[in-house]
Amino acid sequence: MKTLCSQIRRARQQRHMTQSALARQVGCKQSALSMFETGRMTALNGATIGKICQVLGLLPPSGDELEAAPRQEEAAYAFCPNPECPGNLPAAIGDSVTLFPRRHALQAGEVHCALCGEVLERTCPECGAPVRPGAFCVCCGTAYLAVAPERVDPARVALSERLEAWMG
Repeated sequence: MKTLCSQIRRARQQRHMTQSALARQVGCKQSALSMFETGRMTALNGATIGKICQVLGLLPPSGDELEAAPRQEEAAYAFCPNPECPGNLPAAIGDSVTLFPRRHALQAGEVHCALCGEVLERTCPECGAPVRPGAFCVCCGTAYLAVAPERVDPARVALSERLEAWMG
């Protein structure tokens, strides 16, 4: 499989295609494609690898080859991406407001937020790394939830900070 990573990179470069353009065409993140091309085979799933091979005119790996490749780490946690969800608590950090998403310890088959019904996110919206505790991705530093400060109720921020201090 590692040679497939190199083959994909070479084929993409020979077609004068950027990682961003290829990622958009196959429906994945540029950062995940970059990680895959540098040898992190678990950055993309088999279906995406197949789409990339099709776009680049490469022979896709067989199902057995993909099965033998290491699987992407299953996310043990997820978060609700809805900024209005009552489980996502705002906190003032300096001059900005950040939402701390309610983390869900995933149960088998769990897909939706129990509070608002939104489909749960299992990976960072920017780099695709599995969700970890906190408001920011430990791999790329991106906030899991982006929010415009004017959309956050100051009373909710104060309540959130009081709850955090109380739970301590």
